[in-house]
Amino acid sequence: MKSSAFIKIIAKAYRVEEQTVGLYTRFMKEAGLITSGARGVNAPHMHPRDAVRLTIALLATGTAAHAAPLYRRFAGMEVQPFASKDQLVPNSGISEGATLEAVLLHMFSADMFPEGIPGGGPMDCNPYLELQEGQRIATIKYSTLVNGKLAHDEKNRATAFFMTRDRPRDMAAQDRQAHGGIFVSRGLATMSLSECAIPFYLEWRDKVSWETMEKETADEKEQRFRHGNFTLAKGLWFDRDLGEGV
Repeated sequence: MKSSAFIKIIAKAYRVEEQTVGLYTRFMKEAGLITSGARGVNAPHMHPRDAVRLTIALLATGTAAHAAPLYRRFAGMEVQPFASKDQLVPNSGISEGATLEAVLLHMFSADMFPEGIPGGGPMDCNPYLELQEGQRIATIKYSTLVNGKLAHDEKNRATAFFMTRDRPRDMAAQDRQAHGGIFVSRGLATMSLSECAIPFYLEWRDKVSWETMEKETADEKEQRFRHGNFTLAKGLWFDRDLGEGV
């Protein structure tokens, strides 16, 4: 998908005005944090990493001009195992030292609906993502495996905490300035996260762009699915390594 479709998907999934999402995207592109390039037919396709970074920015601040620095502040936070319940979450991407961005990128990648894994993947575990702007803490709550089955009741929810240990002096000073006053937390439930991630999954599954899927007639869709009568799209996100930068 190109940038225009990407903005529409984010806006619809997160119930945010397209103009607002476009403004956040512009500031993130100007900071070199989101895929950018030529326009029109030569424009690059967006990557799940772009959705992850914009998700963090939108949750981290209500001011688009602060999107890049607040994204940077939260993205590198590491999971704190000692502060989290034992993780019985299948395929969560959580491991010692895992950053918030890495865990979300795993959640948004093609592994979001893995096959043959007990309990499914991270989206099946009903994640709820929340960032606390002033407190500089992020959490993801998951349903856990109990006796081999996912338990969705609150009692069996596992919480992964993300924060920064051993902060540099300047970062600590900035954090102190942000503390106090009205606490602002922003969160996204599974439905919204899935709605944002599914177009990337479908591109990976079907090997055509989201724009192509949106424009297809019923007959064209049938030709593609039943007879394999379609042209593979080039330059889609899965042609780029998940570990690559923008």
